[in-house]
Amino acid sequence: MTAAVKPPTQIPMERLEIFLRKLAEQVSVASENNLTPRCWKPSTLCREIKSLIKSNQPALRTTFPAAHTVVDQLERMGWIHPVRVQSPLAAKPIDFLLLNLESGRGEPIYPLELLQAYLPSGVVSYFSAINYYELTTQVVTHHHVVRLDAPKPPKSLPADKATEPASVGEALERNPLGTEIFQFEAVGYYQNRRDASLVPGIQVRVVSPRCWLRITTLEQTLLDALLQPVRCGGEAVVLEAWETGARQMDADRMAEHLAKIQREDLDRRVGAMLEMLEVNLTGSTLALRLKAVSDRLKTQRVPEIPLLPGLEFSKLNQNWQVRLP
Repeated sequence: MTAAVKPPTQIPMERLEIFLRKLAEQVSVASENNLTPRCWKPSTLCREIKSLIKSNQPALRTTFPAAHTVVDQLERMGWIHPVRVQSPLAAKPIDFLLLNLESGRGEPIYPLELLQAYLPSGVVSYFSAINYYELTTQVVTHHHVVRLDAPKPPKSLPADKATEPASVGEALERNPLGTEIFQFEAVGYYQNRRDASLVPGIQVRVVSPRCWLRITTLEQTLLDALLQPVRCGGEAVVLEAWETGARQMDADRMAEHLAKIQREDLDRRVGAMLEMLEVNLTGSTLALRLKAVSDRLKTQRVPEIPLLPGLEFSKLNQNWQVRLP
């Protein structure tokens, strides 16, 4: 005889309504503590529900079902919809859940919402940030979220032995794009690790009431493009992003970022890029900072560096000792 299939657990309506009201209070709008209350990894949502049940136990009673059972019932009710993504080979499968708080599918998923939901403490960066700020007309072929590591003590090297900084502060990875975490609609999503001292420019931006993003500032995004051009879409995307962004950026904010990063090679690249684009920043804090660097370069010998690490260019800007396209 075939064993009878156990019917799904049904939560009593009175207690379910209490739970749903409490859940709605937690996830109806985004906050600094929960940037994407609409989009969840199943494990993260189960932890949230478990915490909610525990904190409201007198009203829900000790016999209230487990978190995974609650998720199943919400899915049967049409309040939760799975978002299928493709996991890399040999990686554990990943799914996301859209929690709409009502029957129906609601708004379509926003790609960067998936990134933030995957790593709630992460920072949306590189090509994803360039796309967010509309700095390129190129189609995005990869997205990135960064996990920040505690700053490491700076290494002091003689000027004549200085190395190009493409991966300073970052773990060595086989794939130059980073660690692939999943694919969605034929686009790869990657996680990267960075030294937090390289990323002072971070802010939270509101996409919708239930979707906020922790993302690099426009100015930080432009700086990242000079250090990690491959992750930012390549040479053509970086040059287009700077052509557009240099006239939109807050020059004083970029100067603040550079002062915190303290990397003369990056100052030199910024100076060479702005000179190449003929951007006039007279009177700004950034102009004053770059002039000080330029004056120092007249009295010391430094190795030539390419405008974009990992790429070779033949034209030399003598002022900055930077090779240009």
